[in-house]
Amino acid sequence: MNTAKPSAGRFHRRGFLCALGATASVPLLSGCAGRGYEELPSPRRPGTRLDIVFPRGDSYLDITNAHTGERVALRFMDRGRTDRRALRRLDWLFRDWRDGETPDIDERLYWSLAALSDAARRQGHSGQITLLSGFRTSRTTRLLQSRGSGASSNSYHMRRRAADIQFDGIPTDQVSDMAEWLQVGGVGRYYGSEFTHIDTGPIRTWRG
Repeated sequence: MNTAKPSAGRFHRRGFLCALGATASVPLLSGCAGRGYEELPSPRRPGTRLDIVFPRGDSYLDITNAHTGERVALRFMDRGRTDRRALRRLDWLFRDWRDGETPDIDERLYWSLAALSDAARRQGHSGQITLLSGFRTSRTTRLLQSRGSGASSNSYHMRRRAADIQFDGIPTDQVSDMAEWLQVGGVGRYYGSEFTHIDTGPIRTWRG
């Protein structure tokens, strides 16, 4: 008996919608969309595809921090209720590992990652995420700038609202295309380093 796992196909919105059974329900719109920190916005942005898709999907996340090797695999929502303990575990994974500072991360960022991961699993991929960068303090930003990394002084990483990610087995352009279609916020494509930046700021796209 052949027990080999079927090969994953291309990661794209059409396959996701067919698997979700939401083709008629999700509008195909045009376009891309404490401790001294700014107050985080509500995770909800009515009218975006993410706000339509995420409640229909699975909040399961399997993320490994590329720098520390730590891995968190959990669901942070169940029947519409947020599991605060699960969020704290994710916040720890997304901390600035250089300074050890662990602020509250914007929940919408987790919504975005969960929607992308759910879409990946529905199309035959593992959905596993490698986190290259989450929250960054101003001190870490200055350190990276001194090394010529191009880290912005106004980065959403410093606002607890951004992540640089890779998906297991999925090319950067396909991850970025799906994130852009979901209208998660900002989507940056970094082909040289093979990662996608997503943030919960205004809807916009760029290439790094």
